[in-house]
Amino acid sequence: MLFVDSVRKFVIMRNSQLKKERNKRVVEKFHELFDIKRMRMDDVLVELSEKHFFLTKDYVYALVFYNKENKAYYDELLSTTKAG
Repeated sequence: MLFVDSVRKFVIMRNSQLKKERNKRVVEKFHELFDIKRMRMDDVLVELSEKHFFLTKDYVYALVFYNKENKAYYDELLSTTKAG
């Protein structure tokens, strides 16, 4: 039973790490398409949803703008783009 519990704990930790990495990539791709390539918001959400991450458009939007960690990272990307 101890082995099963340790495996379950590892899987949960790994999943959260993967989600954080995925979220970071979503924010980076959103920033690239919306702020650098200047695509329209709805087109960006469709592309991210249907071609890159296979998440709903609403979920992608929420990941970028309603998650504190992701929003802070997006703001950081914006500030480095404007500075450079």
